[in-house]
Amino acid sequence: MNQVMSEQPKGFVTASHSILFESNDDRCSVCSEQLEIDEDDDNIDVPGRGLLIWTRGDERRYEEPQLCPGCASAIGVSALQRWEIEEDEG
Repeated sequence: MNQVMSEQPKGFVTASHSILFESNDDRCSVCSEQLEIDEDDDNIDVPGRGLLIWTRGDERRYEEPQLCPGCASAIGVSALQRWEIEEDEG
């Protein structure tokens, strides 16, 4: 069978230069959703940041991963629930 040149074979994917050179810094560290801030919108969908602190000996390390509004809310509510459980248990 002859395949027409304008048709792409199945399973073939094309990408523009914007996708090829996209920065991973603009994605949520949990779900990889693209982070966008719309300053004209009255919605308060502002991306958040987490705070991870860990130690090794005398060294302290800090990391502030970017979070989308959904993941930031879910992590915050989960932390508050765990805090309440620990206070109830004593």
